[in-house]
Amino acid sequence: MTSDPVAPPVSPLDQWPPRWSPAAVIFDCDGLLVDTEGQWVALQEEYLARHGAALDPVTRRQITGRAADLVVLAIAEAVGKDPHQVGAELLAEHRGHIGEGLTPLPGALETLRSIAAVRPVAVASNSPRDMLDTKLETLELTELVDVSIAIEDVAEAKPAPDMYLAAARELGADPTDCLGFEDSETGADAARAAGLQLIAVPSIPGQEPCAPRRLTSLDDPVLARWISAWEPRR
Repeated sequence: MTSDPVAPPVSPLDQWPPRWSPAAVIFDCDGLLVDTEGQWVALQEEYLARHGAALDPVTRRQITGRAADLVVLAIAEAVGKDPHQVGAELLAEHRGHIGEGLTPLPGALETLRSIAAVRPVAVASNSPRDMLDTKLETLELTELVDVSIAIEDVAEAKPAPDMYLAAARELGADPTDCLGFEDSETGADAARAAGLQLIAVPSIPGQEPCAPRRLTSLDDPVLARWISAWEPRR
C-alpha cells in the first residue's frame, strides 16, 4: 500500500497581501534597488560589439546576475581573449562609471525605507565590496541598511545560498523567517536555496525568476499596504 504524495508546502506569499510578516528582510541591489544591472549588461554588449562578437540568448540569460568572474569567462570565450585581460578591461570601465547617474528603480527606495523603519534590513549582492559600498553611499542607504554582504564575504556567490545565509545570520534571524527581494534567476535561486520567502521583481528582459510572488515593480500598492501593517519589532 502506497501513501499519498505529500503536498508541497504553501508559501505565505500565495495570499496577497499575506497575513504573515517577516522577522527580517534581505534585498538584492543591482537590478532591484538600482538600475546598475542594466548598465552592466549594456557595457558587456558594447564590449562584445567592439570585438565583433555577441552572446547567444541562452548564455546571456544564464550569466545575468552571476558573479563578475563567470560573466568575464563567457565574454572572454566569445571574443577570443585572455579572461584576465577581459576582466580588467570590463571592470575598470564599470568602476569608472559606477557612481554616475545611479537611478533607483520605481518604488525601491520607498520600499526599503518603509521596511527599515520596522524590520532589520540587509543587502546581499554579487558586487565587489568597493562597488557595493559606492552604490549604497550614493543612494544614501548606508544608514538604513543594518548589514551588507558583498562577494568577498562568502565562499560562493549567488546562485549559491551563502550570501542569504550570511545576511540572515548577521541579522539574527532564521532564513525561513526572512523575506528576500530579487530580480534575476540567479539571485532567486540563491534566496530559495537559503530557505527565504521570496518576492521577485524582474527588471532585465528575458529573466524569469522563480518565486512564490512576482511583482512588476516595487512601486506596488498592495506591497506598500502590507508593509504598513507590520508591527515594529525593533
